[in-house]
Amino acid sequence: MIWQFILGLVLASLLEWVVHKYFLHNLGKKKASLFSFHWGVHHRKARKNGFADRTVSMREIVGVFFLCLLASPIMFVSPITYTGMFVHAMVYLVVHNYAHNNPDWCYKHLRWHYDHHMGKDQDKNWCVVHPLADYLLGTRRKYEYRNK
Repeated sequence: MIWQFILGLVLASLLEWVVHKYFLHNLGKKKASLFSFHWGVHHRKARKNGFADRTVSMREIVGVFFLCLLASPIMFVSPITYTGMFVHAMVYLVVHNYAHNNPDWCYKHLRWHYDHHMGKDQDKNWCVVHPLADYLLGTRRKYEYRNK
């Protein structure tokens, strides 16, 4: 039973990685894209304000709930696995917004996400909740900062 929940967390981490890399960045860098707000607004604001972005994005909230709905057939195969995925999604929403409202906290506790926004290469460190998929897929990069 616990392994099914853990599987849900792993699947959600991989899904987060794919969505962030391919939709929010690859498509998001195209100005006419539905996802352009991520790169054009969120990343620009975070870079400009030392990681802070106090805007709560309705697109992010709707997008996360849409992905939960899209993954819901898993509930009929393994409700516990889906619960793990759903918990991950809810933690994502809370942690992502909290991190961008509290940059020092993020630097200390979600360093991989801080590195995603403030590091040399913003096309690395795709995960927010935990860096599992970044480690599995070789995209975790650690950076040092002069002012920290």
